[in-house]
Amino acid sequence: MKKIVIYARYSSDRQTEQSIEGQLRVCHEYAERNDYVVVHEYIDRALSGTTDRRPAFLQMIEDSKKKEFEYVLVYQLDRFARNRYDSANYKMKLKKNGVRVLSARENISDDASGILMESVLEGMAEYYSAELSQKVKRGVRESLIKGYYTGGQVTYGYKIEDKKWKIDEEHAEFVRQAFNEYAVGEKATEIADHLNAQGSRTTTGKKWNGNAISKMLHNQRYMGIEKFGGEIFADVIPPIVEEKLWQVVNGMMEHYRRNYKKDKYDPYFLTGKIFCGYCGESVIAEAGSSHLGTRYKYYKCHTKKVKGKACLLRNYRKHELEQLIIDKTKKYILTPSKIEEIAHMVVDRYNSEISNNVVLKCLEKELRQINNKINSLVKNMEQGIVLLALRETLYKLENDRADIQLKIAEEKSKFDKPLNFEDVKNFISLFASKDYDDVFERNEFFNRFIKKVLLFNDKIIVIVRGGKGADNELAINNDELYAKRILEKFEKKETSENNLENKNGSFDNSGSHFCENDKILKEKEAELDNFVHQPPRGGELGIRTPGSLHYNGFQDRRFRPLSQLSE
Repeated sequence: MKKIVIYARYSSDRQTEQSIEGQLRVCHEYAERNDYVVVHEYIDRALSGTTDRRPAFLQMIEDSKKKEFEYVLVYQLDRFARNRYDSANYKMKLKKNGVRVLSARENISDDASGILMESVLEGMAEYYSAELSQKVKRGVRESLIKGYYTGGQVTYGYKIEDKKWKIDEEHAEFVRQAFNEYAVGEKATEIADHLNAQGSRTTTGKKWNGNAISKMLHNQRYMGIEKFGGEIFADVIPPIVEEKLWQVVNGMMEHYRRNYKKDKYDPYFLTGKIFCGYCGESVIAEAGSSHLGTRYKYYKCHTKKVKGKACLLRNYRKHELEQLIIDKTKKYILTPSKIEEIAHMVVDRYNSEISNNVVLKCLEKELRQINNKINSLVKNMEQGIVLLALRETLYKLENDRADIQLKIAEEKSKFDKPLNFEDVKNFISLFASKDYDDVFERNEFFNRFIKKVLLFNDKIIVIVRGGKGADNELAINNDELYAKRILEKFEKKETSENNLENKNGSFDNSGSHFCENDKILKEKEAELDNFVHQPPRGGELGIRTPGSLHYNGFQDRRFRPLSQLSE
């Protein structure tokens, strides 16, 4: 006995499980009459046949590749698809897998008349679907023109009387309160707390929260606007708040949303690229707050943070480290000569791929093979050998040829024309001139240029993209980073002393400012002694830490110990 699967579908909430049960009953009776064995049922509920986004339907198409059934049985053809393109497309896929579509209600034969009948039925189903959609839209539009309620959930603050929208004053007061409070600076969560405290609840009986309040404030119905099919209907719903107030509130929400994203979006750009020079583990995100509530972000060794074990690497402040790498990379790596080198490499590689595109060559070879087969079949047919199998094979080959030609066109479109060296050079030069204050530009910089970063307490080794060897490695001495931070602390301290002096009146400077340079020097030495313990040079786990690398772009200048910073 031949194996068969049943596909059933109903398209809207107005149809019920009874619709599915009726389809299945008729299909099972058909299978029994024709000695078919039903091995599975695929059912989509409340999904239109005009779309192919149907989970059970797509699963059935996928399962057909397993060759576990020979037929797909539907109640009638419009259950399979109401779109002729989708119908033909998926029937072709099933046919390639040796599966044919049958209809329990429509007796369609395999001959020419059956093919014609199937085409007519599918065309009628598509016409019926399009006509029904137009009628529904036309009916909704006419109802809106007359000011009638057209269905769906009733918005909070309104009620329906005689098929018309009316303001429900009992709840509308809470809507006005929400708009007025937001307009004077209250947050959505605070407004939700106020409404909950007064006993107000949403249309579903739940307590208000920030999201529910935001949706309320965004709803255009509260200023008397209803939209349908791209049209605006202003005389259907009575407004609860003035349009001016609605615009002000939504302008404030949009402004807050933009600033929130700008302020909050601050990712750790070096994640996945940065490693500890001592233990070899990755360096990951860390954050903390001071006793004053100031938020600080760091890069911390995975060994210390996650494993809880000791590691010599200190924490690095996120913004300081990222900015230092950007500045030094721009200054010593993105030099004119290096930019030319990168541009040459990109142009050579890209243009080489165009001339030696393996994918394109394979597609063109496949196209030639298909053309040869088609030409052979055509010659046979010209000699009088005309069989149904030959026609089907020719039809399949022509479809395959069309697919291959489309893929070839897509592949060629990826490589429009060869790259020009000057264009690429100018493009890369733009990256050397940017300030990278914008977070998205910073993200682009690290993704394009930084391959790997090794952290030590006294130096940072940056490996950039674009090649191998010392020319693509940048060693940064951390003395500059430490000195900058210490000087910033000294400036804050000096500013504090000056403010105190101004407050208490002038006094003799000879004792407190005896030698500014000596004082800075002593401050730096004290800070460095307490700031970090000097680790032994080198690393573990095979990580190369040369004693002599490019120091800020200059060869043969060794790193200095921190104790020699003031010398």
